[in-house]
Amino acid sequence: GRLATMPRVVVFVVVVLCAAELFSPTTALHSTPKPSSANCTERYIEQNIDHFNWAAPLGNNAKTTFQQRYFVCDSYFNASDPQAPIFFYFGNEDDVTLYVNNTGLMWETAPMYGALMIFGEHRYYGKSQPFQPGTPSCMNWLTSEQAMADDAYLIRDIKSQFNLTRSAVIGFGGSYGGMLASWFRRKYPEVVDGVIAGSAPIWSYVGMTPPYDYQGYSEIVTADASPEQGASKNCVSNFLAAQQDIFTLSQTTEGASLLTRSLKLCRELKPSEAYQLNAWAQGPWAYMAMGNFPYPSSYLVHGKGNLPAYPMRVACGFFEEDLRNDHEQLYNALRQAVGLFYNYTHAETCFDISNVPEATRHARMTTPPSVLHARQGYRADKCTGDWGYQWCTEMVQPFSQGMGNDMFYPASPYNYTASVASCQASWGVTPRQSWPVINLASKDLSTMSNIVWSNGNLDPWSAGGVTKNVSDTAFSIVIEGGAHHLDLMFSNPKDPPSVKWAREFERTQIAAWINSKR
Repeated sequence: GRLATMPRVVVFVVVVLCAAELFSPTTALHSTPKPSSANCTERYIEQNIDHFNWAAPLGNNAKTTFQQRYFVCDSYFNASDPQAPIFFYFGNEDDVTLYVNNTGLMWETAPMYGALMIFGEHRYYGKSQPFQPGTPSCMNWLTSEQAMADDAYLIRDIKSQFNLTRSAVIGFGGSYGGMLASWFRRKYPEVVDGVIAGSAPIWSYVGMTPPYDYQGYSEIVTADASPEQGASKNCVSNFLAAQQDIFTLSQTTEGASLLTRSLKLCRELKPSEAYQLNAWAQGPWAYMAMGNFPYPSSYLVHGKGNLPAYPMRVACGFFEEDLRNDHEQLYNALRQAVGLFYNYTHAETCFDISNVPEATRHARMTTPPSVLHARQGYRADKCTGDWGYQWCTEMVQPFSQGMGNDMFYPASPYNYTASVASCQASWGVTPRQSWPVINLASKDLSTMSNIVWSNGNLDPWSAGGVTKNVSDTAFSIVIEGGAHHLDLMFSNPKDPPSVKWAREFERTQIAAWINSKR
């Protein structure tokens, strides 16, 4: 592919100077409040609970459908144009308003084409609930295939409803939404004409050829904590020491007291809680790596507070000095570092390692592996969406950490047998780890067209992303200095030049897809 033959840095540096002049996204958006779901209309469409079988789900002929929520955002829609394009967001594993309120690329590009914006909510999340809590076996229809079928029906309904049967449909998605958008373009190419897929790790599964690097995720988190990315030189060595020493200090009365005091735990640490404390200390780093944006952001904490600009640099700033021989100072620094995330509300006076912040209580694809598999008490009859269930069925993304090339301790290699036991205990299901490659996509994507995959080099999920062009019209772009789908966010004066170029490249492709339909 054209982009793949050029060094990444050259691509960005050469082009960006022109790109900044080509497009200045609606300056008014920076001087007025950002548009949000308040500027849209909430609607519902009746969907089959099971698109692929004719028997009634759970044998109940009275309960075969549910109401899928979606938002119609027509602020820029040119209703007089019978071929006005449709911009469609493939909803993730969350309340869809999160994506309505944060997908600035759609809001800032729609005025250029008079586009109608639609945000579809993923089944089992937000208000799109097929079953009442407590319904036995209710989770069976929480799959990517069923969700994509929902969106195929929804898009066709929108085209008919707004008399846009000849319009181009441009898909957008970030993270799991980007994965869905990618797979949707492959499975329903006649329904969507092109797709922008940000931070979509569709190559993060077992059975890829060449294989997925299970350690890649944790290694990128570690790279974000390095001087090369603006972090302090002692960050990784201090954090490694802090983890290692937890296991010795926690076994003595004096050491446990030091940990309790320095970390400001809400109650005295017990010797049996060493692994729990260590997992608690590890949890925030992946979140901060994903949210390593150049400006303060509330995205990864769901608007409940803010992470600072470049939170990895800020967290590592508490480890500026070599603290490995001073436990008191080492754990004071650790408390301040992880407190950036755990105390994003600035309301915590102590830390309860058995509890997690409200914004991260429900598992999502962005939930770090060490946190995802440490959760307890989740039941298969809760009937609401949970990434823990999706991981335990078809979204088995393997991870290893602490293998000598990252900042984590102790060694934790991917263990399918242990994962099966955990999934059986939590959800009563057995993961099918080879299913994504067989059913959704392998690394041979040469038949795909009209798609842009973007990945930020600061985003740990880029380890499983498409980072090379796969055909003449299926592109990969790597955003130097970009974290989790930064390009999909609202533009910001502090955006690096690379993301400005990325958005311009994406808009060039969008224009081509729309024009080819006219």
